[in-house]
Amino acid sequence: MRLILLLFGTTLATLIGLLNHASETMSMDFNDCRVMVDDIAGSYEGDCSKGKAHGQGKAIGKDTYVGEFKKGYPDGQGTYTWINGNYYEGEFIKGKREGEGKMVFASVKEDSVQAGYWEDDIYQGAQSSNSE
Repeated sequence: MRLILLLFGTTLATLIGLLNHASETMSMDFNDCRVMVDDIAGSYEGDCSKGKAHGQGKAIGKDTYVGEFKKGYPDGQGTYTWINGNYYEGEFIKGKREGEGKMVFASVKEDSVQAGYWEDDIYQGAQSSNSE
């Protein structure tokens, strides 16, 4: 009887461990997966790791972001769309525009585009600061 209980306990512990590991890497709904930027934290669909958006996903709050996430932040390639229709398409690091990208300012008559390089969420110009 002790052997049966020991085997049952070991099997149960192994299954719980496997389920915990699987839940860290599976896609989850927003209730289980946190987005760290307030303006896009409302609903989330996509990959999740350790309770935070991580991998490909879509976050919708006041604004919308579709793209790559790391540790809950937009990080990598993505598109961030503001409530007014303006959008940025390009690279992000820790939720900020960083690297090459394109900002489109939506207007009634004609859209205005600002393409180039961004550093710490600030437009730096058409040339990279690292180019010679």
